[in-house]
Amino acid sequence: MPLSGGGDVDEWEYVGYYLSQHLSFKPFPSLVFNHNQTFYPFGTTQVFSDWSLESNYWFALFYNNFGHGAWLNYYYIISLIVSFLGTYLIVKKDFGQNKAFFVGFVVTFFNFYALNKYPHHYNHSTIHWAILSLFTDFILVKRIIKSENISLKWVFLKAFVLLATLGMNLGYICGFALNSFVISLICVIIVLLKRVLKNENQIKTYFQCWSNDLKTSPLLYLLLSFPILLIIYFYLPLVFQIYFEAKSFHLDNANAPHFWSHPLRILLPYFPKINTIYNPYREILKDMPEGMGSGSPGWFCLGLGIIGFFGNRKQFWMVFLPFLILLVISTFYHPNKIPTLKIFPWGAYNRVPSRFTSLLPVIFSCFFLPTDLKIIPFKKVFVLLFTTFFVLELSVVYSFRFERKPYEFDKNFFEYVENLKKQKGEAVMDFPFCIVGGDGTGLRENLCPIFQKTCNVYALSRFHGKKVIGGYYSHVHESAVKGFVGVGVGSWAKPDNDSYIEGWKKATKIINSFDEQQLKHFVKYFQYNEFAGINVCVDLIPSEMYQQIVEAIGQPTNSTYFPGAGKVVFIPKPKEWFRYTNTEKGKNIKFPCGCD
Repeated sequence: MPLSGGGDVDEWEYVGYYLSQHLSFKPFPSLVFNHNQTFYPFGTTQVFSDWSLESNYWFALFYNNFGHGAWLNYYYIISLIVSFLGTYLIVKKDFGQNKAFFVGFVVTFFNFYALNKYPHHYNHSTIHWAILSLFTDFILVKRIIKSENISLKWVFLKAFVLLATLGMNLGYICGFALNSFVISLICVIIVLLKRVLKNENQIKTYFQCWSNDLKTSPLLYLLLSFPILLIIYFYLPLVFQIYFEAKSFHLDNANAPHFWSHPLRILLPYFPKINTIYNPYREILKDMPEGMGSGSPGWFCLGLGIIGFFGNRKQFWMVFLPFLILLVISTFYHPNKIPTLKIFPWGAYNRVPSRFTSLLPVIFSCFFLPTDLKIIPFKKVFVLLFTTFFVLELSVVYSFRFERKPYEFDKNFFEYVENLKKQKGEAVMDFPFCIVGGDGTGLRENLCPIFQKTCNVYALSRFHGKKVIGGYYSHVHESAVKGFVGVGVGSWAKPDNDSYIEGWKKATKIINSFDEQQLKHFVKYFQYNEFAGINVCVDLIPSEMYQQIVEAIGQPTNSTYFPGAGKVVFIPKPKEWFRYTNTEKGKNIKFPCGCD
């Protein structure tokens, strides 16, 4: 089945769906970002969607050719395979196949934060190229510091892996990989320049070797360049387009909710009694962790990092230095108070510091790689201790994972959306709707009264194909909600918790019924815009309000259950009402309207 379940889960297919509808090649890939497919009828930019171009292309390819299916679930499985086998293949030459197998297993199946991101934050669970990019950074630094050979094949591999990270989540995962590469590159350049000053021209030696390799096998390197060129063609134009489109907006992050995670969370384990999955000690640490296990790689991974770092620091401190810098600036990052990551141009919109947690197992595995297990003191104690951590944390996390069953659609769902797709009208009204940004835009204006249950109802448009009033993006510029504020649609509903600070998390239903002016305004707005009908989430509104809608518009013709929002009924727009359609009036109606 398609990936769904309410909340953020529905977003990931929608981004691929949007790309499938608005991508063109002229001759390079190009996207239309400004569209009224969401935020109907005013429209908005889609640039702040959570773009992960590789999975977006993947979904678009299968959707366009085969319709809906479990395409992103298949992609997730492939992502795990690439993380495991890719790590093994990259690491085994430098550190042996046993360690390569071990760290491949650790970064794939002991990456608890990333595993728990599926499916809620899907694009932070599919991080394979970022994992491989960090490993190639580490090996590249190690070979240069230790004056080891670097073949031209390795250079091509590094170039491919680094560019492939452009297909990961652009705001975070790709950014973390780029951070690692830039820091590593600066460190090795400094080392190489110092050696040049000492008449050790290591750079010249590398270039001579690469030149010889190229002369010996020109056809091989021509073939190796094709995957790199394909990635550049499919990714780079869209990445630049997204970057410059996003830069055209000035966003005030000062008042945005930042999900800061205290650095001390790195010390928390995944044990039966002290389980960091649920992010304990919030009142003590005074933070706002985001994600299950925010900030914590677990004691098994942390232990590997500590043993590796302190056991190898004398011989490998220069090799560890880039990752140590990356670890410090990422762990202690705060978007407002300690904005270390904003020194990088791609870090400007990083508002959730804890998302770096998914790459902690990679860093700690790299610290452990040079470790000679034969000379570890108290070897039996070490093995017993880490076996205990291994069993405890594995059993706690995977029992939790297996308890989380995949979402199953209601048996009437696909019939419902197929019927909606056939209705006259370019859009559909979802009520209650949700117009909101992850940065909080729209909450104060009451444009998303029940965030937790309706934030991604808009994304169900990938099934019915209609334009929708709602939308939910990581950042929303205040100008995007200005039209809705002017119309006054935020005056229709009152949630059971309207606190700006806590309401978005705790509101569960609407508690008011329409007064006379609210109902008239609601009906006129529905008449003026080209809505095919209205999806009424009956579990989220009082029965009195539901009866008011039915009496004003008509009886429902279909019902089903929407992921997250619960039971929903479809009321088609009366045929005689289409003569009132006038989107300009719909954009300019005010509340109260004094409607006849």
